[in-house]
Amino acid sequence: MRCLYISLIAIFFSACSLINPSQTLPANKYFSINLEKLEQSQNKKNATIIVSLPKGLAYTNEIFYKKDYTINTYAYHFWKENPALMIKSFLEFHLQDLGVFKAVLNQDSLASADYVLESKVDILEQDFSDELHSKIKFGINLNLVQINTKKLIASKYFYYEKELNDNNPQILIQNYDEVFLLFAKDFRVWIDQNLE
Repeated sequence: MRCLYISLIAIFFSACSLINPSQTLPANKYFSINLEKLEQSQNKKNATIIVSLPKGLAYTNEIFYKKDYTINTYAYHFWKENPALMIKSFLEFHLQDLGVFKAVLNQDSLASADYVLESKVDILEQDFSDELHSKIKFGINLNLVQINTKKLIASKYFYYEKELNDNNPQILIQNYDEVFLLFAKDFRVWIDQNLE
């Protein structure tokens, strides 16, 4: 009886690990949105702007996808930083690169700002229709507010979708880069038009 008990314990502990000790886990891969310089605006303002942290995102750096109405994450594939900070950096980069404002200030800056760019991300996901085919979606609402008067200067909802025929996370990130490049171009035109 004792021999049987020891054998069962040995079998139990040998089955505890799904990974063979000689195997190694895959390395984590980290991704971020490409920041590509675009054409600068001719419209110059002697004003400053602050970009507020986008609302509506989970504060984690996991890359999410949806399949059969269930939210999942990719194993070993992560955003370099959480998506809210990544999108805030993206917006700040493009405001700075556009050259419309005298300065793009940090949220904790001691300098006073003339405008604030508020944002809310409604969707940032990959939605699978089957094992291979999916659609990436990105939707963000932007509000440009004049701080002194608290007047809403402009508001716009930007929405983008792109079909994918591959379930590789690296292909996903390449396509997110294309979607964010489209958003950058539209965002810059919108800012330029609303500050004339």
